[in-house]
Amino acid sequence: MTLDRSRTDRDAATPHRDDRPVLESRRRRLVAYCRHNGERICRDTAVLVAWALVMTIWIRGFGVPRWLCYVVTFVGVVAYTQATTPWSRPYVSPDDFDAR
Repeated sequence: MTLDRSRTDRDAATPHRDDRPVLESRRRRLVAYCRHNGERICRDTAVLVAWALVMTIWIRGFGVPRWLCYVVTFVGVVAYTQATTPWSRPYVSPDDFDAR
């Protein structure tokens, strides 16, 4: 993306094909974000809680040292977050333009 001096900062900061709306209200941004990513947030939470539960059962059932359970749980959470795509924003925040 090249910057054109004749355009405003807001126009220069957004790509030409970005059809996401600019939401001014923080409450509306939060609602839009939760609606857009709600299913992913619930799924990710369920997977991470299940992983922690499995690790807890594993440590109690097999007598594995507690520190190893923490390490394996942490590595599993990091691996999961690296393997999945990040949550996305269905809007453009006006705060993105103020940072310039």
